[in-house]
Amino acid sequence: MLETRGLEGEDLSVQLLEVQDPADFLFTAAGYRLDDGERAVVVHTEVTNRGTVPFASLPDNHLELLTDEGTPVAKAPVSLTSRQPHGIGVGPGETSGGHTVYVLGADTRVTSVRWSPRPEPDDRSVTWAIPD
Repeated sequence: MLETRGLEGEDLSVQLLEVQDPADFLFTAAGYRLDDGERAVVVHTEVTNRGTVPFASLPDNHLELLTDEGTPVAKAPVSLTSRQPHGIGVGPGETSGGHTVYVLGADTRVTSVRWSPRPEPDDRSVTWAIPD
């Protein structure tokens, strides 16, 4: 669990629970189709609001995968019926978890997951390394 702050000064703990790579079977079971050369990845995270200021954003709004070339991969605009997506907001003292879906090249090597409270990473961003 890594600690950080939101844009409004929220005291947050963000935890990476699971990276399912590949998750093609979950993606196709939800009725989506992958093109040749693509794979799906599902990331499960939790955000805990340890402060008194509500976190009003979607907790995975700026959750990205980072490739071995340092390229960020944004989440796909889909959710899975078998895995709960994040809901908007985390109230003071609450923990909210959810799953985020990514579609990327079958040969793309993912090296880390990065959470940020805004589109551009800054000193509030937290990153987890993904072992080979």
